[in-house]
Parts: sequence; structure tokens; C-alpha cells
Amino acid sequence: MAEPTFRYHLLFRPENAEVPVNVIALLQSSGPTQAVIWDRPTSAWTFRPEVATAVLYASPERHLTRAVDRVTTEWETVHCATVPLPTEAELTDICRLTASTRSRNGQT
Repeated sequence: MAEPTFRYHLLFRPENAEVPVNVIALLQSSGPTQAVIWDRPTSAWTFRPEVATAVLYASPERHLTRAVDRVTTEWETVHCATVPLPTEAELTDICRLTASTRSRNGQT
């Protein structure tokens, strides 16, 4: 079995640390942060490294997060998303395609 390429984090509201409100799939990489989260406004899994960075690194004290394995993430995703967690291949494609588009458009 291949080594997982993503780490998974569940995001909780401080007042309810039992039911996750979002999921972060963070690509394990030595390069820039690449992450996919559930985007409620668009009801889609979206490339949002800036959100992952803010939640996990820039201001971790403002958020409750829990690192979990893929199976747990799949199980818990039903609480916060209307679409199942993408496969690791699909997550990789979301990262690669969006990062490539942002690069061509001069965005970081």
C-alpha cells in the first residue's frame, strides 16, 4: 500500500469539540503549503492553502483542530460537507491544477 500523501485535520468550534465544522487535507511536501478544504459557499472541495496556514500555523490558538487519519476523516466529513472526501489522487489533482492556474495568473 502506498504511503499517504496527505495529512488530515478536523476543525472544531471552541464551544463544541465533538462535531467537526471543516476538514483540511494538507499535502505532505517540503515546498509551499498545499491544502484542500471544504468550501461551504461553493459546496466544493477547494484549494485553500492560505486558510490551512492561518488555521494550523499562523493563529492555531484561535482554532480547535485534531490531526486524524484518512479513515476517520472520511467518517467525520459527513458532519460538515455535502460531498464525500475526495480520493488522494483527486486531492492531488485539485492542488496541482489550482496551483498551476494561480501561477499562470500571477497569484500566490
